[in-house]
Amino acid sequence: MSTLVLDNGANFAKIGYSHEKVSVIPNCQFRSKTSRLKTFTANQLDEIKDPSGLFYILPFQKGYLVNWDVQRKVWDHLFGKDMFKVDFADTNIVITEPYFNFSSIQDTMNEILFEEYQFQSALRINAGSLSAHRYFHENNSELCCIVVDSSFSFTHIVPYCRGRKMKEDRVYTEVRALAPVEYQVSVVLPQNPICYPWEGGKLLAENPDFEEMVVTREDYEENGHYVCEEKFDI
Repeated sequence: MSTLVLDNGANFAKIGYSHEKVSVIPNCQFRSKTSRLKTFTANQLDEIKDPSGLFYILPFQKGYLVNWDVQRKVWDHLFGKDMFKVDFADTNIVITEPYFNFSSIQDTMNEILFEEYQFQSALRINAGSLSAHRYFHENNSELCCIVVDSSFSFTHIVPYCRGRKMKEDRVYTEVRALAPVEYQVSVVLPQNPICYPWEGGKLLAENPDFEEMVVTREDYEENGHYVCEEKFDI
């Protein structure tokens, strides 16, 4: 059974099988302002010589997946014969979602993954949790850590910090001032932060307890959204 890991970001999808390398692909559609409103999906943008005549349509707004028509088209492209050639009858999926995601979005995602695409099992998890999983897997001596990855949300800090060292120092200073004195604070900026959560998902898919974390299609068909709410405590 293969496992597809998809860090479904608001701007880029980081996707790949757990035994292969990650691909970073635009998570959106591009529509031509001319050319009879021709539409291009995800990495089809690479075929365009002059992208200046395009406008893009994102499935996410304010960090939440709201445009399912666009997201379906992107996933159809990513899962299809021109990209990852997913055999749904023999594939599990690990997919990210925001913390405190709306239940209506979670329910729709469950329906699409299990009923439309018919993945054999699914694990929904926050990108920040995957980053932490990757970090603690490699640095099991650390007690507490903040990983500055593609899901990093301290937007009032990062835009003013251009260098890697400056970002780490600024975030450390801000968090150290807020944390109790007895807490250790560690701030890490990975070399490739945009793919760091995906790498965590890859490690999770290889975890011996992976089968206990997922919801199988059989579980979903028998218990519906309830079993997902029980397992995916986002």
